[in-house]
Amino acid sequence: MVSFSALRRLQLGGFQDNLALLAGAAGVMATHPVVGPSHWPTAATLGAAAAAGSGIWLGRRLNAVIGLDALEGTGTLRINSSRPPPPTPDGIVIGYIVDTGEPLVIPMRQWMRHALIVGQSGVGKTVLGEWLMFQQIARGGGILWIDGKLDPANLIMLRAMCAWAGRLDDLLVISPGEPDASNTYNPILYGDPDEVSARCLSLIPSTANNPGADYYRQEANQGVATLVNAIQACGLAYNFADVTVLLSNAEALEWLEQRVPYGTDAQAQLSLFLHKFKIPQKNGSFAIDVKKLKDQLGGIGGRMFTFGTGKFGQVTNTYSPEVRIKEDLLANKIIYVALPTMGKAEAASNFGKMVIGDFRTAIAQIQALPEALRPNPPILSFFDECGSYVTDAWSRIFEQSRSAQLMMLPAFQTPANLEAISKELRDMVTDNTLTKCYFKPGGAATAEWMADMIGEEERRRLSISGSQGTGAARKAHLSPQPGGWSDSGSIGFSESLEVAHKISPSELMQLGQGECIVQYDGSNLYHVRIPRVTFSPEIMQIAKEAGINHQRKRHVKGLDLARNIERWVGRRQNGGILGAD
Repeated sequence: MVSFSALRRLQLGGFQDNLALLAGAAGVMATHPVVGPSHWPTAATLGAAAAAGSGIWLGRRLNAVIGLDALEGTGTLRINSSRPPPPTPDGIVIGYIVDTGEPLVIPMRQWMRHALIVGQSGVGKTVLGEWLMFQQIARGGGILWIDGKLDPANLIMLRAMCAWAGRLDDLLVISPGEPDASNTYNPILYGDPDEVSARCLSLIPSTANNPGADYYRQEANQGVATLVNAIQACGLAYNFADVTVLLSNAEALEWLEQRVPYGTDAQAQLSLFLHKFKIPQKNGSFAIDVKKLKDQLGGIGGRMFTFGTGKFGQVTNTYSPEVRIKEDLLANKIIYVALPTMGKAEAASNFGKMVIGDFRTAIAQIQALPEALRPNPPILSFFDECGSYVTDAWSRIFEQSRSAQLMMLPAFQTPANLEAISKELRDMVTDNTLTKCYFKPGGAATAEWMADMIGEEERRRLSISGSQGTGAARKAHLSPQPGGWSDSGSIGFSESLEVAHKISPSELMQLGQGECIVQYDGSNLYHVRIPRVTFSPEIMQIAKEAGINHQRKRHVKGLDLARNIERWVGRRQNGGILGAD
């Protein structure tokens, strides 16, 4: 499977390449009817030989562009795999069955029933993700890859895949830890007010078991949704910095209240929301109590401030972002999100959660489109090391995304990554994934969970028991007859049924690097080795030198509150950003 751009980069030439090409051309000419019926057998034979020779040589040349290896299998596990499903033209290959060498091809319609990838770090989860994404890139499909471990080699490999397929122009990068190596992206700009507010609230830890904290969470939810509704009614764009100013500054709120079109629902909701923060003045007017405003909304404002300043702000403070998830996925773009989890763990986790929320909004909007306008091929979404940014929003995504032409592929190390949110979320993910890939587990608890997920079976147990004895007999003292010996023995057979794991936890621990057990459609089990894509030095050099695909900036009218910060700081009520006094 080689692209035209890869062929172009072969730079065919010289005596051997020209000879191969001429041989192929001669093969085609020899089979042409103009050669004449009397010469047909000879011509056909020569033509076939020439074409074969040409194909072998060019095949070897193409192999210098792309290679396909299997990771070294160091495990000792051996099972008899199930019969694989029949290969289909639109299927995607997971890997190659160890005991038969056959490819395991999952039909595309079944991929849209999702898959999960679980196993300890360093055993091949990302390699599997890259192999699946490589096939998606080669077929022209769209991708969303959220990388929760931020290995720089991952982006280089993704660029190499795009370069091989001639799709470097389709690659978009969101890297809030490295603004100079990132496209711009505003995760709160699109969606209705409730959807945007839900993304912002993902920044606040769960308050389900704390009624006091839950009150402030609900206040923050209402506040953000009301402000976004008012801004959208004004027809203005906004970013994190703008919302942060509004959540902490009375002057900015009063300005917005006056600007919202009078008589609209947005104006009524904003006035009602702000009324509870207003106190009477000596002249009979009302003014917003900044202290009360900050007491109730300062928490969410402080968290949003993180994403409106510093390196994050250089990526997110835009009114015309280069990455728009819905539009880009519909255009089969390839979106890579690099989360700086090592240096900024909490901020990276929160940023990932907002991306998931934006993605969920995009899915809902794609679902509403006529079927003919939905993505084709289906979108592949790979969530690597998702335990650091998983949210409850996943529940609905797994339930409903199939109709939006979407494949979900979460990869995590242990079910505890999902249970940290809730056991319901864990069950929602596992119950809505038709294909499950189990790599070597990192501990006994995870191995037991995997074995339970794979299931149990009845086994017949045959027991054989035996006994043997020897005895001596002696006659009476006065008897003339001698004594004697006697032997005895017995054998017993018993059969019973026992229930045991199809693959035990200890057997799962025997998996090697690059090996996994694939459970497909419930009862089908396969021991699979994962292919690893490698590229020539030329392709890798192109990948290392590739830059960011920046787009022409569109003019969009925005709030510009933070840009004109001097307008709000130091004036009446000292309502500066984040409560500056």
